[in-house]
Amino acid sequence: MISAVKPAIQAARSPAHRWILPLILGMAMMAVLSAQSPGDPAMDWSLADSPAIASSSDAFPTSKETPSLKLDGPQSIETIVIENLTEPIGADSSISYTRQQVMQWAYQHSPEANMIDQESRAVACGVDCDDDDAVCQLRLIRSVLAEIALGRRSDDAADAAKAYDRLVAAQLGKQIARQGIEVQNRLIDLANEADRLGVTDGNVLQLQQAKLVWQDMEVQQTFATQKLRQELARRTGQPESEVALAVAIDSLQSIESVDAGFSVATALDNRNDLKAVKQLCAGMRSCNLSSARQLIGALSPGAGLAIASAAGKKLFSCFSPDANTSDLSCRRQQCSLLRESLSDVIRNETLQAVLDVRLANARLGLIDRQLQWAEERLAETKAAIELDQQPVGSDDLIRLELEKLRGDQLARQLDVSLAITEWKRVQAIVLK
Repeated sequence: MISAVKPAIQAARSPAHRWILPLILGMAMMAVLSAQSPGDPAMDWSLADSPAIASSSDAFPTSKETPSLKLDGPQSIETIVIENLTEPIGADSSISYTRQQVMQWAYQHSPEANMIDQESRAVACGVDCDDDDAVCQLRLIRSVLAEIALGRRSDDAADAAKAYDRLVAAQLGKQIARQGIEVQNRLIDLANEADRLGVTDGNVLQLQQAKLVWQDMEVQQTFATQKLRQELARRTGQPESEVALAVAIDSLQSIESVDAGFSVATALDNRNDLKAVKQLCAGMRSCNLSSARQLIGALSPGAGLAIASAAGKKLFSCFSPDANTSDLSCRRQQCSLLRESLSDVIRNETLQAVLDVRLANARLGLIDRQLQWAEERLAETKAAIELDQQPVGSDDLIRLELEKLRGDQLARQLDVSLAITEWKRVQAIVLK
């Protein structure tokens, strides 16, 4: 019953339920704000597919993200070709985005929130200021719509932050793939040298095949970067040509611990969907009962509209006289039940988000220990090679394992960052 007022947890979830309230109130301006401003030139992402004009420079410089992932040697020929075929040209490191900037832009650009605000203004234009009942209904409608719009803005800011973090992770993942390719190349060179000397010490074809796995990873991360840049342009309203060249300068988020009780209290104080229901309950009067019924029906589909439908009212006739005020106390009770039910949902969402953060941190800790032990094995192997106790190249095998573990570590770090953003979203403190 109350799912209509729950914010979207994932950007991929169907947004149909989020359009119920604007539809109920007669929204007539569905295209107030589009995902791209009319004056902004569209970025032709297909230009990067032409080898003739592509550049080998990285549109997302690695030196500003994780210095420890910088390559010591030149890139392989295959890596350069892949990069030229998939990345945008003309990177300009002077354009930089922070996570806070991206969230602020998404908060202001939010198409749904802007349309709800526009609907609120449109409703006000049709009200006779000398009609006390109409003004009473308008006051209730605008107060509820204002909170719903703020909730939509907070959700869109959180979704933009998640896209930002995925972009950072994809860029770092591409660096890890390149390092894996470099280590694989060294193993291939050793195998070729052994084959030239007539020593059967490595299968070159098998090593070449393993190298393709790393190249596949690099291609996936490269195209993921482009897709996420397009998503950021849509969510923030910034020109695609600018977002395609921007440098994300913030690292992935981290947090040591979260307090469940404090998180629940914060969510119950800040959540805009709960504030909207509270505004509805507190502002319900006999003069605005018609509007209140429709708002209840919008916030909890199936409730509130029964009397209006049975009376043969039109859907948007909330300003027409309503002689039936006997159900005012029942509607107030219904609103109180809606508030209590929504509070329970918010509490559950917050506790789930707290558990997700703790789970992500625990898994990251395990992979950190694996990485530490692998680094200790590498140090021991290098010392053994110097003493001729291990064959040359055995250290590169451990380095290859390290790159795989770093990829797993990056995935866990992304899980932590996304969980933190969701934990903030359910508390309505994304921008705080």
